[in-house]
Amino acid sequence: MPTEDAGGESARVEDFRYLLPRQFGYELSKEQFALYVRIPFVNVTDVTPDALKLLERNLERWDREIRETMLTTFLIADKDFIEIETDRFLGLIKDRTVGPIREAVQDVMRRIETGRDQKLRRIINEISTEREGELLSSVRHGGKAARRLVVGRRGRVVAYRTAGPEGPSDVAVIPTIRAAIRRGAKMGRNSRLDIGLQDLQENIRYARIGSYLGLVVDNSTYDEEAKEQIEGIIRSLLLDAYERRDRVALVYSRGDHGRVVSDFTSDLELVRATFEKAEWGGLSPFASGVMEATKLFLLRLADTIDAVKILLLVTTGKSNVAMVQGGNLRRELEFLPRTLQSIDIATVVVDVTAYGSPFLREFATRAGAHYYHPSTVRYHKVTLANEMLSAFESGEKERSVEVGKAFLDKLRRSQGAGTGS
Repeated sequence: MPTEDAGGESARVEDFRYLLPRQFGYELSKEQFALYVRIPFVNVTDVTPDALKLLERNLERWDREIRETMLTTFLIADKDFIEIETDRFLGLIKDRTVGPIREAVQDVMRRIETGRDQKLRRIINEISTEREGELLSSVRHGGKAARRLVVGRRGRVVAYRTAGPEGPSDVAVIPTIRAAIRRGAKMGRNSRLDIGLQDLQENIRYARIGSYLGLVVDNSTYDEEAKEQIEGIIRSLLLDAYERRDRVALVYSRGDHGRVVSDFTSDLELVRATFEKAEWGGLSPFASGVMEATKLFLLRLADTIDAVKILLLVTTGKSNVAMVQGGNLRRELEFLPRTLQSIDIATVVVDVTAYGSPFLREFATRAGAHYYHPSTVRYHKVTLANEMLSAFESGEKERSVEVGKAFLDKLRRSQGAGTGS
C-alpha cells in the first residue's frame, strides 16, 4: 500500500535514505518485519525494468528469509518512497513490471491533491496517542502506533506458539509441519505427514489498538461555501481514518431528530459514498445528533472497552429542535456537556461558523472537549479583499466593481451564517 506519511515509519525511511548505498542498498529489519531498498533514482516512478532485474540479483541470496519474515517492503528514492507488500514486490521484480509501482505513486499524489486538514489530523492523532497510553502501559511513543501481541486473525504474524487444549485459533502451517518433523512424524498413506495434536502451532500477531470514530455532521442549512468546507473536512477525516484503520460511524443532525446513517464499520469507502448522497437543509437537532452517536458507543461497549473512542461533532452549534416534542431546549443543551463528561469518550468540536461560535467554545470547555475552528472561510475573504485592492490600484474600473460586488456578497452571506450560532 502506498504511504504518504506514516509518522515514525517516515522517519525510519529518512534514516535509510542516507544510510543505505544509493546503488540498490538494502536492509532487512527483523524488528519491523520490513525490507528497506534504496534505488538510484530521483523519484520512485523513475524505476526501470533493468533496475528491477538488478534488484532481483542483489536480493537473490536472501530470497527465502525475505519471503518468510519480511511482510512489507519500502522502496526509497531521493525524494519519495512507497510501501508495498513483500510478496507483491518480489513478484514485480521477477516480472520486471514497473506499472504497479508508478500507479501506487500516482494514487498518493491524488490523495495529496484532494487536500487534508493537517491541524485536525494532528488533534485526533494526539488524542489517540493519549488514550492509547491510558489503555496500555507498553505504548510505543514517538509517532508510532500503539500495538499489542494478540492471538487471532488480525495483524502481522510475528511469532508462533504451541496451541492450547482448545486448539489453534489461527494455524501456523509451516511451524506445525516443522514441529511434526522434529518429533519424528512419518509419512502416512497418500504421502501425508502424520501430524498430531501436540504438533499444532498457532500464529501470534502484532495488532494495532482499535479506534472507533463517531462522526456527527450537522447537514442542515448552509451556503455553498460552508457546505464545501464541511465536505472537505469529512473527506480529510475519512482519509486519515483509513490510514489509521479506524472504524467509523456516521450520524446526521438534520430535520426533527438525529439519524444514524452508518454504524461503526471499517468500510470507509461505503461511508464516503453515503455522505456524498447526503441531503442538506432544514432544522438543526444538535442535542439529538450527539445523543444518537453516544448510543452507538454504548451499544458497542463490549467491543470498545479496550479501544480508543473519539466523538467528533461538525456543526455550527445552532439548535432549534428539542430531543422530544415540547422539550426544554435550553435545559437539554446545559445537560449535554455533563453527559459527555460522564462517559469515557474523547470529544472534538469542529466549529464551521464563519467567525467562531461562542456557544460552541463554551460547550467544548464544559464538556472537556477539544475545540477547533477552521479558518478556510476567512481565508477566501482575505483573498477577495486583496484582489479588490489590486484592481483599484491598477485603475481597472470594471474589474474593481465586479470584484467588489463578489466581496460584499461573501461578507453578507458569512455574517448571516454567523448570527445563527
